[in-house]
Amino acid sequence: MTEFLDTFRGTVNTWECDEVGHMNVQFYVARASDAAFWLRHALGLAPSQVRAEGRAMVALEEHFRFHRELRAGDLMHMRSRPVKLRERTLVSYHELFNSASGETAATIVAVSGHFDLEKRRLIPWPAEAHDKAAPFLAPLPPHAEPRSVAREVRIAPLTLAEAEARGFIEIYRGAVMPWECDDFGHMNSRFYMARFSDGAGHLWQALGMDKRHMQEKRRGTVVLEMRLNYLREVRSGAMLIVRSTLTRLDGKTLTFAHFMFDAETGETVATGEAIAVMLDLDARKTVAFTDEERARLAPQVRALA
Repeated sequence: MTEFLDTFRGTVNTWECDEVGHMNVQFYVARASDAAFWLRHALGLAPSQVRAEGRAMVALEEHFRFHRELRAGDLMHMRSRPVKLRERTLVSYHELFNSASGETAATIVAVSGHFDLEKRRLIPWPAEAHDKAAPFLAPLPPHAEPRSVAREVRIAPLTLAEAEARGFIEIYRGAVMPWECDDFGHMNSRFYMARFSDGAGHLWQALGMDKRHMQEKRRGTVVLEMRLNYLREVRSGAMLIVRSTLTRLDGKTLTFAHFMFDAETGETVATGEAIAVMLDLDARKTVAFTDEERARLAPQVRALA
């Protein structure tokens, strides 16, 4: 049996839950970030070695599948293992469980880079890391494989001006605070997702789906699957703008693309692609969009190519 590492154990706090009543997506990213500390430790990058040798591990991509809800008070734990160790990058697998039921809550497949903290570039893994990773390497389980959002691909980056010209919707505008940055000097992965998630209400509002009206009808929106791509480092003090668009309306699902820009340079620093559905907040089941909603959403679809 392939070995796994125990990489997280905790509880869902009320302040980690959103208006839909379950743990917000940014905190799944936070748990994967916590797990990465233990994973790199197992590969020979203990905290003391990171400080002494000036090398670390940085996120390049994360693919999420959300299998079951986690609610306030739920116990959770995570186990992780390397999937493939390449010359400069690592593919790793994290599985988050409801500790009481034993059910899988989420699966995360991450691509990380071995990073020189002084030169700010990727470097080859040493032979020691390959030796330490060997007992863990194995293919992904079927329930972690992508369904509707591909892994290890990227949406082509745009400039901020191009996104504006295409009519993409501004959903976030703000700045990076020091407390959002990790010990490697850049914004932690959780806070990329936080900006996409916090801006979702503005996106729905612009698409003609009033969030307050949806709440009155006991309907909410949830993400089933998502891929985040981290393209450039974001440091404290950076000004960020996120512009997003609906790219597909299909059956019960919507596909969104998010672009995060450095407002000073206009460059894309991160992208996200997500599949979302409408949720009946009482039955906790997905529901179809009404004909009226489809008629409102269809004209908002924008092709990325």
